[in-house]
Amino acid sequence: MTVEILPLSDKIGAEIRGVDLSQPVDKTTTDLLVKAFHKYILLLFREQKFPDEKSLIESANWLGNNADITMPGNKFGEDGTSIHLISNIRDKNGAAIGDLGDSDLWYHHDNSFTEAPDKATYLYAVELPREGGNTLFSNCYCAYDDLPNHLRKAIAGKRVLQVYDYGVCERPSKDNLKKTPHHWQPAIVLHPVTGKKALYFDRLMTAAIEGYDEPKNEQLLEELFPHVERIDYELSWRVGDYIIFDNRCSAHARREFPETERRLLQRGKVLGEPMIPFRN
Repeated sequence: MTVEILPLSDKIGAEIRGVDLSQPVDKTTTDLLVKAFHKYILLLFREQKFPDEKSLIESANWLGNNADITMPGNKFGEDGTSIHLISNIRDKNGAAIGDLGDSDLWYHHDNSFTEAPDKATYLYAVELPREGGNTLFSNCYCAYDDLPNHLRKAIAGKRVLQVYDYGVCERPSKDNLKKTPHHWQPAIVLHPVTGKKALYFDRLMTAAIEGYDEPKNEQLLEELFPHVERIDYELSWRVGDYIIFDNRCSAHARREFPETERRLLQRGKVLGEPMIPFRN
């Protein structure tokens, strides 16, 4: 079958047709997908079916090695390390089978609080609510390009403190770093393949910009966050949808959905490397 690439918007994303990710991807198709991934940042494959968890874990082998899930707890697939369950469904005892519930989820870059953040995240839709739960994507190359000069100067060569408290969905605190995963990252990163500049901070995980006192930090961050929180593409999910996106140059968020509606996504990751800072 011929592979088709259909852009999803003028800023980010493309739908890929003619590829069955449950099967090994040949070299020609691998080269095409990798090129499309770097061009479009987000790839959507519809009507995918995975006969077992092993085939899902191997679905992104064309891009790189699978990464282990770093969140604590037991909300994982069968192998216990590679597939993370994103769900509000509860078992017969009332315990949640997955993480992140049914509320909205602020824009963020996955695993930015680690030394080597994931290259990519993939999500597979197993069960969906009748309404809500859409995923929003931001092109962080565009966010950098559109940033006013005074803000570019304010963060030029700076690092940001990325903190993630797994138990809350609110602005991160610097008060308990000994017990909370965190890492300093470049505020502006250079993509290792495209060489383009992207903003690398977000409301969910960025606690501070180095070199500023608390009042100035708060002022700058409140000015900066809206530039990342742009809706360049909104995915209205269908069962069988599979998406994979570049964490190094995009941010994503989720709209809330009714707590009475069931939603289950299976999430995996592609191993990454330390971020490359942009220095003026």
